[in-house]
This record gives sequence, structure tokens and C-alpha cells, in this order.
Amino acid sequence: MNHDKSSFEQSADQRRSSLVGEFFYFLKQNKKWWLVPILIVLGCVTLLVIVSGTGAAPFIYTLF
Repeated sequence: MNHDKSSFEQSADQRRSSLVGEFFYFLKQNKKWWLVPILIVLGCVTLLVIVSGTGAAPFIYTLF
């Protein structure tokens, strides 16, 4: 019986990284840092849409 692990088995034993960690690794490796401001703006818009459906909506509308 062969106890040497294949590269597939070795990669399966490694610790899994999160989606956010994978994304930042992608940004670092491919030098796509221009994506960060776009994602921040999309996150802020998403947060405004979610909060506008709650009781805080009148306070948000006074900001604009």
C-alpha cells in the first residue's frame, strides 16, 4: 500500500479559505485593485436599499 499522497489529496487536506479571502487573493495576484472602490459603492447602495425597508427610512430620506 502506497502512503504517499497525491497532490489532489494534499490540496484536499489543506485548510479552506473563505470567499472574502479568496477574493482578496485574486485581487493581489491579478493586480485588480480598481475593483475595490466599485465593490464598496455597491455595498453602500445595497445597505441603503436594505435599510430603506425598515423603520429608519424617514431618517435616510432626510440625508438626500
